[in-house]
Amino acid sequence: MLGSTKIYGCLADPIDHVKAPTIFSSIFKEKNIDAVMVPIHVEKNNLENVITSLKKIKNFEGMTVTIPHKTTIANLCDHLQQDAEFTQSVNWVKFDKDRKLIGNNFDGQGFVTGFLSQNFLLKNKKVCIFGAGGAAVSIACALAKQKIKSLQIINRNFVKANELIKKIKLIDKNLFVETTEYKDNYLLNDYDIIINATSLGLYKDDKLPFDVSKTSSETVIADIIMQPSNTELLKQAINLGRSVHYGKYMIDKQIDLVGNFLNLW
Repeated sequence: MLGSTKIYGCLADPIDHVKAPTIFSSIFKEKNIDAVMVPIHVEKNNLENVITSLKKIKNFEGMTVTIPHKTTIANLCDHLQQDAEFTQSVNWVKFDKDRKLIGNNFDGQGFVTGFLSQNFLLKNKKVCIFGAGGAAVSIACALAKQKIKSLQIINRNFVKANELIKKIKLIDKNLFVETTEYKDNYLLNDYDIIINATSLGLYKDDKLPFDVSKTSSETVIADIIMQPSNTELLKQAINLGRSVHYGKYMIDKQIDLVGNFLNLW
């Protein structure tokens, strides 16, 4: 690193599952960009203090934001770009020349583009998503733009789930969308695609977000967790012969969007 090196960060808690620092530092090297990305482990109650401090570091340019900070950091931004404003969830921030914090969210675009790139289809599909915060909001809103047939939201917090439904209805008022309480006896055999957009799976002892054996043999099982890439959920899905979609594609398909956002290329 040189004195001119620009620093980017990756904010998370926990931090050991994140792949962004490795991915983006490699891209910087490949493209001869004088920059580096470092992991930053921040607990939720320290987030505001950390952001205030980072504003004072003039060569700290911005960062990617992940679990559990995506909705909290939206309230700390000085300005939100379109997708972040609509979803009230942020996964990338940058500092402008006045050190104001600008936020945007590319999770939804990243997930949809990544999913389609693997030759899966979305149009007219029945989709079920577990989770209603952070990445789930962005993914659900992006799915609503893809002419899916229906969307089921399963979440512990009914308030969050109903807020998400209101956002989705602003995108497509005719889309059939409903929410179900997170419990053990819901039916899963009528969905074409089921997405785990929760943090369940980050830790080895996490319970599975749902029972894959209750799904149809034709169901595509998707997980947004990137590390481990083969989560227990996806392992079970593969063992049962289901098609699976990995979390890595969501970040892979954000790279060009992020580069433009950060004015890197």
